[in-house]
Amino acid sequence: MRRVFLLRAYGDFAIAVQALASTDRIVASSHLKPLYDAMISRGCISPQSIDFVDFGIRGSQFNLFTNKTFFSIDTFRQLSKIKQYVRANPGSTDFVEQSARLGLLNFFTEHSFKAIFETGEPVYAAYGLPAWSLERKGDKMLILPDARLPKRVIPSSILSRIEGQVARFGSEYSNFEQLIDLIQASDYVVAADSLPIHLAYLCRKPHYILYPDGGKLDFFTPDALASGSYSTFSQFSHV
Repeated sequence: MRRVFLLRAYGDFAIAVQALASTDRIVASSHLKPLYDAMISRGCISPQSIDFVDFGIRGSQFNLFTNKTFFSIDTFRQLSKIKQYVRANPGSTDFVEQSARLGLLNFFTEHSFKAIFETGEPVYAAYGLPAWSLERKGDKMLILPDARLPKRVIPSSILSRIEGQVARFGSEYSNFEQLIDLIQASDYVVAADSLPIHLAYLCRKPHYILYPDGGKLDFFTPDALASGSYSTFSQFSHV
């Protein structure tokens, strides 16, 4: 049996839960459960058997996969909790989503995790998720400029050139349910390379990705790639 540990950020989780096979056993960090509950309540996905476990992850993802908190005390606490879990629940072939710092994860947990795909691979393609050939059928444009990483936040200078509803976290929405409601009520979504764009794909909404110069396309949706619906901040002209 393949057991998959979901320990990364919210966008990674939104992609993985729609791609993993029904035969996979999913173990997810408890910090991801509010997003899961929101996706279920809004009909984005069907209920799944997921073991949500408190691994001590309080930020957006497992500290080991970040640069800022990589060497913190909390990182070793999280590693210890993962180590305890796999020792208490043996008998599976265990996977994490991608290969980044896999060697360190295995060293500190004294376990043999494998990666579903190599870091740097196009994520949607690695999971086998398709383009939906989404078509824009209305004028209700939703603009979601926020992102987990500050460098990915869409600048105000670009927002002023796009006609539509700008929705920011803490103002127009404050939880995942409200974010999904906004996306589902829209005709077209313009967003940063972050969770909202993955929710737009999940909700089958046509979308456009804006990202910083030098940014990678690893997490771009199949529809954005197929239609060329993306642009760097400096190259942006219109939607």
